[in-house]
Parts: sequence; structure tokens; C-alpha cells
Amino acid sequence: MPVSSRGVGVARLFVAGALAVACGSVASAQRPPAKGDQKPDAAAQQNVQSQEVQTVYHMADAAMAGQVPSEFPIQLQTDFLKAQAGRVWVPLTLTLDPAKTAPGPLTLYLRVTPRGMTAPAVAPAAPDPAKDSKDKDKDKKRKDDKDKKGGAAPAPAAPTYPYDDVALLELKAPAAGQPLRIQRGIGVPSGSYDLYVVMHERAANGKSSVLKQPLDVPNYAGSELMTSSIILAERVEQLTAPIAADQQSEHPYAFGQTEIVVSPERKFKKTQELIVLFQIYNPNLTADKKFNLEATYTFYRQEPGGEKRFNSTEPQQFTNETMGAAFDPTGATSSIQAGQGIPLQSFPDGNYRLEVKVTDKQSTKVLTQNINFTVTP
Repeated sequence: MPVSSRGVGVARLFVAGALAVACGSVASAQRPPAKGDQKPDAAAQQNVQSQEVQTVYHMADAAMAGQVPSEFPIQLQTDFLKAQAGRVWVPLTLTLDPAKTAPGPLTLYLRVTPRGMTAPAVAPAAPDPAKDSKDKDKDKKRKDDKDKKGGAAPAPAAPTYPYDDVALLELKAPAAGQPLRIQRGIGVPSGSYDLYVVMHERAANGKSSVLKQPLDVPNYAGSELMTSSIILAERVEQLTAPIAADQQSEHPYAFGQTEIVVSPERKFKKTQELIVLFQIYNPNLTADKKFNLEATYTFYRQEPGGEKRFNSTEPQQFTNETMGAAFDPTGATSSIQAGQGIPLQSFPDGNYRLEVKVTDKQSTKVLTQNINFTVTP
């Protein structure tokens, strides 16, 4: 007997804006803003911030050469979703043990490098006006610019990476028995990378830690049937307004006026509803742009004697009719929003595996994803 569920309405809560995540490059972390004319206190604070940025930047440089300090553990979870301009949106959840990392001021630096890169990127050389005499107009313009700056040489360009970003945080104490968590989102093209997560406590005698993690970003731009990560959420909240572009990284699960509250530990109480969300990409299309997909959700319970099938929901159908006339399956950022909301009252306590199977009925292609979760009293 299938378990009861709420259907595609759950998934469509995060349709608006899900494909409009801004994944542009973030300003390079190793170049803090120019000091300019500032009050002494502000200048002193900026000097401290600049030193902090340099500290985590050099820690990342050292980690690329194999020196990876680990004074406290960092756990990392990632999800992958298709985004604009051929990029992939990668929400990150960083989990810290409050017994080993105290709440308070913390600097976080994220750097994404090509897989296997062992030396920091080299900054492009700054142009030297004195060496370029082939073009008198260019020469004169550079001279004029130099005179206006009081003879100062052009500022050196910063090294570039597929992604890097720094944040000076104030970690708040978590609820009793809960870990410290930080969420961030990054946008990168598909490919194989190394992700460096650098953390430095800004308190006196603060500890430091670096996590190096392979990051394999899928390519959703092809023609092969694919899905995003399967996301298990505790709830879906409606926002009064979309998250500002410069704050998107701090809210990686905010899409338009909807924010998904994920469950990093994937533990749910029997009184809760298990919300399953994901996106489907690249369905097979007929000449008149018709498609026909089916998603099934099957639950398996982990028992002492092995795994046993527990139950399933009714199959979910995705066609031009169910998605609505406004949906264009050929759009550059098109995706089919799928999901279920499953009440857990009938689930005995224990560990489960959810198998999500997507079948393209026109091509007979079948794609299966699995994710584990736990039901508690």
C-alpha cells in the first residue's frame, strides 16, 4: 500500500527563482578595499580585517602545497543544481563541533582550484607604461593617468580562481546538543576541482583549520537525462522578498521568495513531514517538444537481518500537461521541479533508504538516485 504524500505542489514552491541564482564570480578575497580617507578607528579595523584576509589567503596557499592544518574538524555536505550561464549552483553546509570550536568571531575563506593544482595562481603582471612606446596615444594616456595618481604605479591584478570568497563571521552559540553550522553557496562551471575551506578563529590564540575536498561538479548542459541532488528538507519558508544578489551566497537554499530549510543530519521526527525536492534536466523531446517522465519514490528500512522494502508513494507524472502551458522544455535553464511531502507517522523509528527512480517513457532511459535518512521518536 502506498504511503500518503503531497505531490508536485511541494516541489513547485521553489520553482520561482530556482533557475535565476546569480553565480557570478565573487570579488577576490586577497584584495581588500582601498583605505581612502577614513577615521582612525575605521582605518584600524580595516587594517585588522586586511591582515585577517591575508592570513587565510596564505593558509590556502600553504594547503595547496600540502600543508593542511587541522586544529578542529570540519564536516562538509554539498548539493548541486543547474544555474544560469552554464554554471552549477553548489550549496555548502559546514558543520563544526562546538566542543572543539567556540562560538565567536571566525574568518571563513573558500577557494576552488582546478583538480591537482599545487601552487597558487599567479597574478597577471601590471602593465609598465615606460615599456610601451609603440603607440604614442596609449603612452600619453598612461602618462596622464600616472600623473593624476601622483606617480603611483598601477595596482597589481589579483590571482584568479574559478571561485574564491572570504567572510568575517560571528558564530552564534547553537541550541543545546546541536552543532555549529555555516551555509554558503558557490557558482562554478562543471568540472573537477579541489575545494579549500579555511577557517581561523579571530579570538586571541585562535585555532585554525583547513579542509581540502575534491569537488566534482556535474555537467547539466548536455542532452543526457540528469537530476540535481536529492534535497531532504524540514520545511519550506516563504520570504517577503527575494534575497539580494550580494547576499545569495549566505542563503544558498533561497530561490526567489522561497527558502528551503534542509536537514543536514537527515534526521526527522515521526511528527514531521519528510520533504523531498529535486530537479530533472534534459527529458527526451519529440519534434513538437512533447515529453513524458515518471518518478517513483520507494522506501527501504534497514533491519538487523538486512534491508527490507517498507513502502512507496504513487508514481508522479511529468508531461507538458502537468507542467503547464508556460513551461518551455527547450529553455537554456529549464528544469522540471519534482518532489513529495511524506508524513512520517506511519514510519517506525529507524534508518531508511529512499530510492528515487526517474523514467523517461519516450527514450526508456532510467535514472536512479538514493539517499538515506533516519526517523526518530
